[in-house]
Amino acid sequence: MGDAAAGAPKCLIEVSGETLIARLLRQIRASDPGADIHVIVGFRSDAVVPLIAGCRIIVNPFFDRTGINGSIWLARESFEQPVTLIHADLLLGDDLARELFTAAPETLMAYDSSLRNDAEVNVAVDDGKVIRFDENFPGYTGLYAGVLKLSLRAARAFADTLDRRIVQGFSDPRDYYFFAVRAIIDEYGIRIDAFDCVGYAWQEIDRAEHIGAARARFSPAPSFPFRTRTPPARAAYGRVRRGRP
Repeated sequence: MGDAAAGAPKCLIEVSGETLIARLLRQIRASDPGADIHVIVGFRSDAVVPLIAGCRIIVNPFFDRTGINGSIWLARESFEQPVTLIHADLLLGDDLARELFTAAPETLMAYDSSLRNDAEVNVAVDDGKVIRFDENFPGYTGLYAGVLKLSLRAARAFADTLDRRIVQGFSDPRDYYFFAVRAIIDEYGIRIDAFDCVGYAWQEIDRAEHIGAARARFSPAPSFPFRTRTPPARAAYGRVRRGRP
């Protein structure tokens, strides 16, 4: 992110006066006041930890060498229950968060069918279920939206698959968890329902230019002052017109 985040973790970027992590915690608790929230921290964990009171904290001191899969592996005990994996650099509109976090399917993946980029992480959907999760493949349906909800069985399948891979020495920091989702679908035969975010506001911050896009998308609409203007020779009433500040 360079200087765009002022040296802070992406989850501490502020949009509309609220950090990304604070927004997600607020939205999760609005849908489930008793939610058991686990947060994996790495880069600048000292700045993040004071802001996530009430959460179980898992620290990855090797974040710069393990990548996302290593971080999730360190939190594998969290997968001994139904779990929703959410990227902390994600902004969701409140209505989308409410729909996602209260959705009926036990296992689901969020995607957006209106966003298409061959180079991004994409999802292929057929008959309402995820059939492929990968990058650089033809026939995808839309862009992955950074939320993966897992039933207890799916969570254990994800964690077991990840554990086998890490133990075998496959821990390239550039790797993503495509293989774990593929195992859930193909090896365990678990259906992953597809949740299309089309029409909802959301933004994942992967690059510096995404910060401005997020602030533009989620900033409150500007308000315009009104002033009363009394037409000449008519003192009985005023006519309200939209004026300039």
